Amino acid sequence: RGYESHLYEDLLREAQEVVPMVIRRRNSRRYLPWMQYLAIVGRRVVETVGSMLHHLFPRRIHAVTQEGFVIKVLTFVLAHNISLLTQKMAG
Repeated sequence: RGYESHLYEDLLREAQEVVPMVIRRRNSRRYLPWMQYLAIVGRRVVETVGSMLHHLFPRRIHAVTQEGFVIKVLTFVLAHNISLLTQKMAG
């Protein structure tokens, strides 16, 4: 419910100059069909990439330091990007 809060949206917009793209219900006062379409399409892309990355990760990432963890996560993301590039180049 906090994600749909008009108060928090306005605070983010004023303080941080961040414009959240909230997927609203049709009966909302701030419902704009074209903004909803953009929010849904953007969310679909983010969730698809997130699930593709999730399948690459092992169950646990063993790292002793925070830097080691970040390096391992970055290598998984890089491997995902290289995999997508090779798929596009192949066909």
